[in-house]
Order: sequence, then C-alpha cells, then structure tokens
Amino acid sequence: MNNSVKSESGLIVLGRVVGAHGLQGSLKIATETFGITDPGIFATLAVVEIGNNPYRVKTAARKKRQVLLQLEEITSRSRAESLVGLEVKADRRRFPTLPPGEYYWFEVLGLPVVDARDGTHLGRLAEIIPTPAHDVYVVRQGEQEMLLPAVAEVITEIDPEEGWIKALVPAGLLAVYAD
Repeated sequence: MNNSVKSESGLIVLGRVVGAHGLQGSLKIATETFGITDPGIFATLAVVEIGNNPYRVKTAARKKRQVLLQLEEITSRSRAESLVGLEVKADRRRFPTLPPGEYYWFEVLGLPVVDARDGTHLGRLAEIIPTPAHDVYVVRQGEQEMLLPAVAEVITEIDPEEGWIKALVPAGLLAVYAD
C-alpha cells in the first residue's frame, strides 16, 4: 500500500480515478489509501487537478468505499472513462484548517518518529493503515518496520511545523522489533 500523498508542485494526492458512474460523467474515486475519507473535502477545495488539468467540483458523495465526484467540465461517461487511472490532486493551500490535534496524512507522512522517553530515533512515518478502531502508523527505519497504534497513549505528540512525532512505545515492543 502506498499512501505517499505529497507532490513536488505543492499538490496533494486525494485519490485515483477508478471508474465512471452513470451517463453524466461522474467519477469513482478511490481515496482510502490517501487518507481522504470525507467527500465534503472535495466541495470545500472547489477545484481539483486530474492529468495536469484543473476541474471545478460540482458535487461529491460517498458511495461504499469510494467518492463519487461530479465535475463541471466532465459531462459524459466516455470523458469520465478517459480519466481512469489518473490521480486526483488539489493545492495544499486550499485545505481547510483542522481542529488542534488533528492532521491530514500529507502533513505527517515522512516525519521522523522519536521515542518520547529519550529521543531515540525510531524511523519515519512511512504509511498509515486505516482501521475501524484507529489508524496504525507504519514506522520504517531501513528494512525494519514497526506498527504503532495511532492512539494518544502511544502517539503522544505531533508537531508538523517542527517536523517530528513523539511516540511512547509500549514496553517490550522495541525488543520484539529488534529481532
């Protein structure tokens, strides 16, 4: 699973076009591996980019595990089908501010993770796995990876501006991953 959501141009990957829906050109967007689960974010952003072309968002709704996206400029099924496989992106500056303590995946992926007790470097946040209970952070250092539940008892502090995540690794977990 790859949820690298940052782009060199300041664009953030929201998902990938996986199909067309209906005759009016609605797009099926797979968003789960990119951390965008609320279709309302598309309406808030108002403009998305697909294949280096900007499109104005008309409507966005959740359908099962995908987002159905209707764009002003896409009005036929054949035009929608021509976009299958392409990434849907948006300018990072257009994202609404989240409440304190909440972050978009693109703000935290890639950050170094350090032990909250002694500052030992544990690796970088390489991937986020969404689960019904809570997200799971995949922290990688070289070939080794550690899975940490993204709960307040383990992920004690996140500071994207300073560029780090502090984790209080449960007793014995480091020993398990050291082998």
